[in-house]
Amino acid sequence: MTEDVLNWIKKEKLMTEGDTVIVGLSGGADSVALLLVLLELRQRIGYTLLAIHVEHGIRGEESRKDAAFVEELCRQKNIPCRICPVNVPDYAATEGIGVEEAARILRYECYQKAAEELKQSGAGRVSIALAHHANDNAETVLFQMARGSGVHGMCGMHPKRVLGDDILIVRPLLCVSRGQIEEYLKKCGQEYRTDGTNLDINYSRNRIRHHILPELSVINEQAVSHINQSALLLQQAVSYMEQETKKAVQTCCIGGGGAYVILENEWKQYPEIIRQEIVHEVLGKTAGSRKDLGMVHVQDVCALMEKQTGREITLPYQMTASRIYEGVRLCRRGTHKAGTGTWQEKGGCETEGAAGASQSFYEVTADDFAKLEAGETVSITLPDANVSLRLLLFSGKVDEIPKNQYTKWLNYDRIECGLQFRRRASGDYLTVDDAGHKKKLKSYFIDEKIPQIKREHIWLLAQQSHVLWVIGGRISAVCKIKEDTKKILEVRIDGGNYRED
Repeated sequence: MTEDVLNWIKKEKLMTEGDTVIVGLSGGADSVALLLVLLELRQRIGYTLLAIHVEHGIRGEESRKDAAFVEELCRQKNIPCRICPVNVPDYAATEGIGVEEAARILRYECYQKAAEELKQSGAGRVSIALAHHANDNAETVLFQMARGSGVHGMCGMHPKRVLGDDILIVRPLLCVSRGQIEEYLKKCGQEYRTDGTNLDINYSRNRIRHHILPELSVINEQAVSHINQSALLLQQAVSYMEQETKKAVQTCCIGGGGAYVILENEWKQYPEIIRQEIVHEVLGKTAGSRKDLGMVHVQDVCALMEKQTGREITLPYQMTASRIYEGVRLCRRGTHKAGTGTWQEKGGCETEGAAGASQSFYEVTADDFAKLEAGETVSITLPDANVSLRLLLFSGKVDEIPKNQYTKWLNYDRIECGLQFRRRASGDYLTVDDAGHKKKLKSYFIDEKIPQIKREHIWLLAQQSHVLWVIGGRISAVCKIKEDTKKILEVRIDGGNYRED
C-alpha cells in the first residue's frame, strides 16, 4: 500500500521536498494509517510532519480518550502534535446547521489556522493531508447523486485543492480502499480508535457506508473502484465545461455585487448543458457560495426563462430570481439598490462591448444610496471623469429642470436596482416614450450619427440592460421628471471631455 500511495503522491503532485505536511489525525483507522504511511515516506520525499487532532466536544469521555490516544501515538513516533478543542453542538445550534456539517467546518478552520501560523513563521508550502480513501469518495458520489447536486457533486473528492497562498488540502489515500487500509494496519500491528457515531445509520453517509455500498459490491465487487474511475472522468469533463462556461458567462451575463442578469438571447445560443452551467455559475456568484445550490435550483431558473415577465421565484441564500424583459435577474435580498462599490476589472460578470472587450463598471452601493437619502453628496471617480450624485426634493415645477449636457435630473422614484456607470453591452436599450416603446442602443447611435470608434468610449448610466442616460446624450423616458415626481436624482459628470459648454 505504501508504494501505491507514493505513486499517487507523485502523480498528483500532492507534496514535494521542503513541504510541511499537517496530518488531520482523528485516531481512527484511516487517519492512523495515513500518519504511518507518511512517516514511512517522509525521508523519501523530504517533508516535515505535524499532526493535529480536533476534539469535537461531542462524545464526552470517549472523545477525550481519542485525544489521549493521538497524543501517545505521536509521542511514540516522535511527531509534533496539537490538540484543538472545539464545541460542535454549540456551533451547530448557533449556525442552524447539522452536527456533521458543523464538525467539518470547525475541523477545516483548525487546520487552516495552523497552516497560516506555519506560513507566518516562515514555512514554505503547507499541505493539509486528510485521510479520505476510495470508499469515502464512492460514498460522496452516491450521496451527491441522491441529493441532486449535478455533475459537480458527482465528481467526488479531488486529490488536492488550493485553500490559500501556498496552502493545499491533499488526499494521499484516495488511491486505496478501506479494506487495504485495514490490512495495512493489521500487518503493522497498530491499534486505532473506533468512533461509535460511525455506526449510527441516522447519519446519511453511514447509511450509504453500511447498507448501500455493500449491496453494490454484491452486484460487482469492483463497484468502489468503478465509481472512483467514473468520478475521475467526470472531473476531467467538468474541468473542460468550466472553461467553456467562464467564456460563456462573459457574453451573456451583466451585473455584479450580488445582482446579475442572464441575458436570454445570448444564453439561448449555448447547448443546454452549458446553459445550466452558466446558471449554476451565476447562482454561485450571487450567493457567494455554491454549497446547497443543486440542480433543482438551476432547473427552476432555466424554467423561468420561459415564463412571462414579472414572474419571480425564491432561492437559497435569500436570493430571488425574476423574469425581466432581457432575461432573468438574480439578486440577494437587500441588494436591490446594492452593488460592488468598486471597479470590476476581472471576476464577477463584466459587461461586454460590441468589440468583444471586457469593460469595467461601477455599481452604486447600498451605502451610496443611504448617504444620498441622508442628504449627502456621493462622489464617484471614473477613469476619465468625476461623477457627483445628490438627492433633491422636486418642487413640481418642470421649467426648473436643467438643460445642461452633463447634468441631468432623473426621476428617483423610478430607479429600482443595479444602477451602474459602464460602457455599452449587448442587449442595451433606451425607452423612448411614455408608452414604453424601446430602441436598441445601437440604433440610437446610428440615428445620432455617432461614429463606431466613439461608441466604445461613451459612458452610460444603466439599470441592467436599460440605459437611463447616454451620458452627453438623451435620457430614458422612464426617468423623465413628471409633475408628480417626489424625489430627483441629480447626476453631474465633469472632467476630461465632459465639460459644459
